[in-house]
Amino acid sequence: MKKHLRFISLFLLCVLLLGAWAAPAGAEGITITIPHYKTGENVGAKFFLPQVERFNQLYEGTYHVVIEELTQDLYVEKIKQLGLQNKLPPVIEGGDTEWIRNVVIPGNLFYDMTSVLAAYPDIDNSLTDWDRAYNTTADGKLVSVPFGVVRPMTMYYNAALLPLTKAPGEYRDWAELLAEMGEQKIAFMTGENAWTTMLAFSSLIGAEEGGAQLLRDHQVEKLTDFSHPALLAALTKLQAMLQTYASSNTIGAVYADAANAFMSGNAAIIPNGSWMVGDFAPSAKDKWTGSFDGKDVHGAAFPGNIAVCGTAGGFGWWIPATAADAEKECASAFIAFMFTSAELETYMLAEGGTAPRLAPSEAFLAKRAAENPLLDEYVGAVNADTLLVPPFGDCIPTSVSNTGFGSLLPKLIDGSLTPAQYLEQLGVMAKEAMGQ
Repeated sequence: MKKHLRFISLFLLCVLLLGAWAAPAGAEGITITIPHYKTGENVGAKFFLPQVERFNQLYEGTYHVVIEELTQDLYVEKIKQLGLQNKLPPVIEGGDTEWIRNVVIPGNLFYDMTSVLAAYPDIDNSLTDWDRAYNTTADGKLVSVPFGVVRPMTMYYNAALLPLTKAPGEYRDWAELLAEMGEQKIAFMTGENAWTTMLAFSSLIGAEEGGAQLLRDHQVEKLTDFSHPALLAALTKLQAMLQTYASSNTIGAVYADAANAFMSGNAAIIPNGSWMVGDFAPSAKDKWTGSFDGKDVHGAAFPGNIAVCGTAGGFGWWIPATAADAEKECASAFIAFMFTSAELETYMLAEGGTAPRLAPSEAFLAKRAAENPLLDEYVGAVNADTLLVPPFGDCIPTSVSNTGFGSLLPKLIDGSLTPAQYLEQLGVMAKEAMGQ
């Protein structure tokens, strides 16, 4: 009898101990662990980790997210290794593009996010057409949902030199805007990667029939065949722009030269990203020469309402098919939380960028305008109707982007190469770079 009592006592003690061990998880509800690089000293941790805490506080007792720290250089390989071990975490941000294309999608290793969009309209409403098309498989499944904020690259113009009749993005095309240029110039460059010239060229390609899709189709598999009619049409227009409107220092100009041309009043337009906003603040006036004044600078979309964007059209947050139902539920709620208007606005105020499909709140717009009017104008020029296209430089082999594209431009400018010959030579460079 004593033995039985002792056994029962031990059994009850074990039950109590097991209950105590499981209590924290029960108190937190469904808990998932996400390995991620936005931790520690990584710059992305400044926003991401507090965001996770906000989610945990909002869903306390229902859902809980734990972040497992990884360094950014190990993140992609770690996810692939976990995939090989059939141990993928319940939610993942991005990963190796080739691996997702060649392994995850053909192997149906992802959970179709279509049902998540149906449950959480905030995600559905934030996706651009480009992101949606990129992530939709041939049989209609949605692989992932890219973050709703992008950092488009467009242009700046000096209103003191170029008092346009409307915002640049409202012009039908470059030709209509150029008709108002007079003697003013554009800060083009041929040195380095011909950055400012490449951005303008990308916008010209995007404006041609089939041009935007051509660029989107070659973000991963690089372009080596330059026979598409959109490329010839766009390059023909670029040649005319370079010959008539290029700043005097364009030949051989590196980025510093192009920036100097704009900030000395020798060019009225410069294509560039949002990071240049700081150069026009009073604190940067030591970079200005002549009568240039940063207060005269305005941000705008390219003519035709086009913006160049390397961050759209990729893989974003996704849920592996191997996740348990409870994990999928928690992961879906976490992704949806990041896509709420409040979180997107908080992110944009902290990190910059714009959410093209988001209807911003008045409070957000007022705060952004008060903190940085030029940045507000620059990112605000991109809206739901803006055509987002990848940079041409991202769609060709790296070596051709870094040097080849710009090295041929002087001959295009002086006419010793026709646009067709230029593209032919670019094709030779691209094929050699890809070992074809």
